[in-house]
Amino acid sequence: MSSSIDAPELPGRSSQLNGWKEIAAYLGRSVRTVQRWEKDFGLPVRRFGASKPESVFALLHEIDAWLLTSQGVNARSGSGADADSPARTDARAPGRAAPADRRQDTLFPRAWFLRMGLVAAVGAVLILLALWVAWMSRQTAGRMDTPQGLSSSGAAPADWHVDLDTLIVSDARGTELWRHRFPRELAAAAYDDSASGRRMLVGGVTDIEGDGSREVWFISKAHGAPAGSALHLFNSDGTLRWAFAPKLTMRFGTETFGPSWIVDRAFVTADPAGGPGKAIWAVLFDTALFPSSIMRLDAATGTPVTEYWTAGSITAAALDMSGPAPRLLVGACHNETRAGSLSVLDALNPTGSAPAEVEKYRCASCPPGAPLDFLVFPKPARFARLEATGPVETLTPQADGSLGVRVRYATADPETFAVGVFTLDPSLTPVSADTADDYLTTYARLAARGAAAAGAPATVDPAREFFPILRWDSSARRYVKVFLER
Repeated sequence: MSSSIDAPELPGRSSQLNGWKEIAAYLGRSVRTVQRWEKDFGLPVRRFGASKPESVFALLHEIDAWLLTSQGVNARSGSGADADSPARTDARAPGRAAPADRRQDTLFPRAWFLRMGLVAAVGAVLILLALWVAWMSRQTAGRMDTPQGLSSSGAAPADWHVDLDTLIVSDARGTELWRHRFPRELAAAAYDDSASGRRMLVGGVTDIEGDGSREVWFISKAHGAPAGSALHLFNSDGTLRWAFAPKLTMRFGTETFGPSWIVDRAFVTADPAGGPGKAIWAVLFDTALFPSSIMRLDAATGTPVTEYWTAGSITAAALDMSGPAPRLLVGACHNETRAGSLSVLDALNPTGSAPAEVEKYRCASCPPGAPLDFLVFPKPARFARLEATGPVETLTPQADGSLGVRVRYATADPETFAVGVFTLDPSLTPVSADTADDYLTTYARLAARGAAAAGAPATVDPAREFFPILRWDSSARRYVKVFLER
């Protein structure tokens, strides 16, 4: 089995739903309904791009997370609710009139009873209001260090949003449970719902211990302070369990980095050891975007228990539980070759650092250890001129041990990307490759403004375009070329 962000998988269950029919079957709705949910409620559906416009897929962990958001709840409960509700009817049998009270009370007229009832009701309301105000005053006085608006209803956290300097957490119905105020205003762009998948990397709701209680993890990113970030874990009631803001120095080659680091994103996966709880991983990098580390944090204290370092910012991670031993897959930028890299680690002890041929990119102060396997996906010739490093942007492990890898080679504008899509078998041998998104459109736009060399082929042969990829030979301490066998 395999899992990715906050989604433990069942045996034999794929982490990916392929096509509208599988997505609809998983949600228990028709294809037409889930297509409408994508349009109206933001159901997370992905596409393979212009070359296959009909090909869509969805990741289970994204679907499961969406179901807990207010959009997911509204989609499931709002559609057709009125039509399913029976109309209200008179409970009396047809033809049966309400009994009439013809008696006249001469001592206390009916109007007197009505007036006295109204006075009594108003008095009861005022007494209850006074009691409520007194109770609220005692609660406010006694919780100077607890989250604002702490809920006593027992409702579980399900969603969150940011308002200036405040994290606001709500239940599945959208009712606010509690809020936490930070010392500085938060960078709104870091929590933008429109950024594809970005929001899931900076906050989430999960049962971290597997005990039925739902905790909230959240990365605070201070506005105007590049290094002003920390990963927080809140208990279900809103009390802060811990905050992780690393202060350390690291040396790559002859250069020292730190002590301040940007906590960029986090991943929550199943426990690699098979326990009932979850593992929480923090990704950090220096303000120069180099180097970067993924650290597993102790759920009780927030203390790092493992750390793995790379020469380039880490962009993706997933847990693969399909084989005899769990593997942590880490995608990153690879500054040494300005390409994307894939590290395959022992998930039970993911420590050490990525290999490098050039000393500048070799860690000199990292804990001992090396990846089980290490691949690099160089830029195609048509994008070789670009200075920007092309990251591995997504990793999708499958139940059969194969792995889907998406590599972003170039960006023409915020919505136009050149992406290569690879399938690797359990031994990490490439078995297929294709383009996705606006691959040739991206090239055309970059070439038109002189950012990419003109004259590249008007069609794409993936076996020539994307290969060879590079695989680290640990015994020879160098890369070997790997080709796609036709």
